[in-house]
Amino acid sequence: MNIFYLKLFLSFFAGSLWITAGTILAERYGTKVGGLIAGVPSTILMSLFFIAWTQSTAVAIEATTVVPIIGGINCLFVVVYIVLLKINFWLALSGALIVWAVLSYGLVLADFGNFALSSIAYVCMLSLSYYIVDKGLRVTSEPGKELRYTFVMMVFRALFSGGIIVLAVVMTKIGGPLLGGMFSMFPAMFIGILFITYFSNGASFSAAVMKAAMLGAISVVVYGTSVRYTYVPLGLWWGTAVSFLIALGSSFLIHSFMTRRTA
Repeated sequence: MNIFYLKLFLSFFAGSLWITAGTILAERYGTKVGGLIAGVPSTILMSLFFIAWTQSTAVAIEATTVVPIIGGINCLFVVVYIVLLKINFWLALSGALIVWAVLSYGLVLADFGNFALSSIAYVCMLSLSYYIVDKGLRVTSEPGKELRYTFVMMVFRALFSGGIIVLAVVMTKIGGPLLGGMFSMFPAMFIGILFITYFSNGASFSAAVMKAAMLGAISVVVYGTSVRYTYVPLGLWWGTAVSFLIALGSSFLIHSFMTRRTA
């Protein structure tokens, strides 16, 4: 099988699984749990793995340079979505995507290549974005809901979410390491989850899930950073495995933090 098609298949499967699971868990157990699942590395894992497999570990490591700063731009994506959601869903989604595309592609055009600055920018944008959503917009967590899941509903969620992930993977093939790194951080998980939660549970529930997802996605940046330092000494397979375990460990810490909060 062509390696790229294998990548598409695995990405579709992983995306369908994570996003569908995230929306169901959010609906069953509350927005904090759903947001945490949204942050488990999936698109970035597939993207960096196949960049390293088909090109080299050096290229994959170069692609991680923009991972933190685009993780910060993803936080701004959430802020714009929640602000504009008060007006209209489609305006909120399109506005958030425009902000993400302009800022992210600006990094590519500028040939951004400073990992330390990328990391500092992420911490600043995450802190500011979470403060705005938590204190400024006063978005609060919501409990789970009792819903009946039909076969058609589950198939739609799986196909839609898998398709969004595949789109991001295809885009990583278009350009070099910077563009690949950019689309490895494309908020595909966010889009899938906000779309499904909005039309299933309404605006306030969708906003609450995205607030939690902002923190949950810290593990994605942790994964990209881990790959940067494990792919060379440990190799592709072990580097991926160790990085994923480190990301899961960060997810546990994030979950502990979120469960201590009342909102």
